Amino acid sequence: MQTADAGQQTTGLNVALIDFNNLDPRANTRPTIQDSLELISSLIRKVFSPGKPTLPRDAIEVECRIYDGWVDRAGGYMEKYRIANSLLNTLRSLEDGVRIIPRLATSLACNPQAKLTGTYKNGGQKMVDQMLAQDAHFYSEQEEYDRILVVANDDDYVPAMMATSIRWGKPIAWIRKRPTTPHDMYFQALNVELINDPSWL
Repeated sequence: MQTADAGQQTTGLNVALIDFNNLDPRANTRPTIQDSLELISSLIRKVFSPGKPTLPRDAIEVECRIYDGWVDRAGGYMEKYRIANSLLNTLRSLEDGVRIIPRLATSLACNPQAKLTGTYKNGGQKMVDQMLAQDAHFYSEQEEYDRILVVANDDDYVPAMMATSIRWGKPIAWIRKRPTTPHDMYFQALNVELINDPSWL
């Protein structure tokens, strides 16, 4: 088990896939959503920071897709979406040699025109785990992407991370709140870096 304390230099494109609800399920006000976005910024920069001074033109760019119950069954955007969308500039600044390009995910990366409705349903998020898992598969297939970061604390992602790594072998960094799980033994032979970050409490 590793901690998120060392960045790795990358030369191609990178993507971070974030299960927003996992960061703080109670985040639904402007201050708490702001806190979660700042945590996302910190986690991404710890993983991708080159660890040395970087000119703006040499910054590592990370596409950041953030998943949650953003859309109701009628296709309307939730208030949580509107607040988070208004605060995305929290992530856009260039710091520590990393430039984050954030987006609140309401569709699959492979079909961005198809807005998925009902990702918020019956008081909770729906389809979000599958959206993130399918996007992990999609980005792993794209040759121009060097590395994938997943921030999620849900064992529902274990099959997706295993299958994605086995099929394509692309480096995956998976940040979780829990230090260990019974499934960790299966990742030892895969190109999946399991990271427990002490700042995510």
